[in-house]
Amino acid sequence: MTITPFTTLGRRATLGATLATLAAPALAQARTEISLWHYQTANIPALREVLAAFHEAHPEVRVTDVAKDVGTIATEVQAAALARRPPDVGQILARLTVGLVRNAGAVPLDSGEDRGAFLNNVLPRFREVGILDGKPYAVPHSFGTPLLYWNKPIFAAAGLDPERGPANWDEVVTMGRQIRERTGRYALFISQGGRDVAQQQMMVNAGATMLSPDLTRATFATPGAIASMQLWQDMAVTHRIHSTLSEREQTTLWLGGQIGMFVGSVASFQGFLRDTAGRFEFGVGHYPLWKDQPRRVPNSGSALMIFAQNPQRRAAAFKLLAFLMRPEVTSRWSWTSGYLPLAPNAVDDAGLRDYLEREPRWRIPVAQMQDTVITARWPGNRVVEIQIVLENMVQALMQGSGPASTLVPRAEAEITRLIAESR
Repeated sequence: MTITPFTTLGRRATLGATLATLAAPALAQARTEISLWHYQTANIPALREVLAAFHEAHPEVRVTDVAKDVGTIATEVQAAALARRPPDVGQILARLTVGLVRNAGAVPLDSGEDRGAFLNNVLPRFREVGILDGKPYAVPHSFGTPLLYWNKPIFAAAGLDPERGPANWDEVVTMGRQIRERTGRYALFISQGGRDVAQQQMMVNAGATMLSPDLTRATFATPGAIASMQLWQDMAVTHRIHSTLSEREQTTLWLGGQIGMFVGSVASFQGFLRDTAGRFEFGVGHYPLWKDQPRRVPNSGSALMIFAQNPQRRAAAFKLLAFLMRPEVTSRWSWTSGYLPLAPNAVDDAGLRDYLEREPRWRIPVAQMQDTVITARWPGNRVVEIQIVLENMVQALMQGSGPASTLVPRAEAEITRLIAESR
């Protein structure tokens, strides 16, 4: 069965429709209702299109999607699980999945009827985000990778080539200083993408590993990571090319064509297309390289987990995940929502190939899939405090409160303490 476009699935002749109408009461009685908690508030039409296709393929299941705030959905799932009323399926930020396995009763994804065969529709290294103690508990969904976007008119006004963005962080600084000097505008905005995303991406790209393999201590205060955080401070305090305004204020300035470069998730791409239309044209480039290190950037985004405790609803939840991981579904979700495709051979999908022809800039994130590694997955029940430590570290750097050589090891030690004291 093809699902491109989704809207024509399951169309039947008049006789078939009549029979379906006659059978509707019995079907409604047998239908299993399940809930999907998610934070796709910007992509609800695309999500509901996918769910409509699932309902046509599986009329015996009905999914109710419930939109939640990205910042609180994990704690809401945990609270609901403690109250014995968890959602059947939850979309959880990938870096928070370990805590939900240990504290919210997540179901192993190889315990369904197909023994997790649907997981094979996801790139093996992406699947690692859901593995704990050798068992799969989460499957990637709405996966992001960081990109560098640039404002072509500002590049041109600064005497830079508007068709070429910086390839590495040294060029970011050089081009940024030229933009600042010749246009007076801020040259750069690094979106934190949550409390702890951008820090991870810069430090891991500079050669660090965030956590020990056994998830018992933080390990990111390496020379390269410290140098990358010092650069972030220097760009704000010394070179003054990075804005120190709030995330919301900087996003508004970028969308208004007032900032030269934006470093942030691929998930922003579709929104940028809509919000900058008629204002300015932007370029898209790979995440900047650090010195002689190969590009290695942790994912942003989420994974899907099953929390259903009722056997019938759990079986229905497995049907939903298996459908959502079909290659043609993940590919379409990619270019309609702005997240990465997930399938091992994603570019074989006709819909994705067609989109790449229409939007060549999308080739950048697809190519960067090979450089995207899984995010650090914070253990224990003090995850929010861990994230705040990294958030405060960056704020202190941006305010010039101390050098990275002091602030980064201090943050590492504090996170290690929080892990040791959590459960």
